[in-house]
Amino acid sequence: MNIALGLAEEAFAQGEVLVGAVIVKRDQTIGKVMNQMELLRDPTAHAEIVAIKETANTLSGLFK
Repeated sequence: MNIALGLAEEAFAQGEVLVGAVIVKRDQTIGKVMNQMELLRDPTAHAEIVAIKETANTLSGLFK
């Protein structure tokens, strides 16, 4: 949770909505991002969605 809060603070400092997301698997952080809607000019770039996409890309080798 502290990682997500730190990401949220970083997002806010960059003019984003105050949200961070962390994905954990078996006590290991495998994805962490902040909101990026303003940065990417993408209304779907919510932290949760970006975290899921990035984690899926990272883990894609496991699904083949």
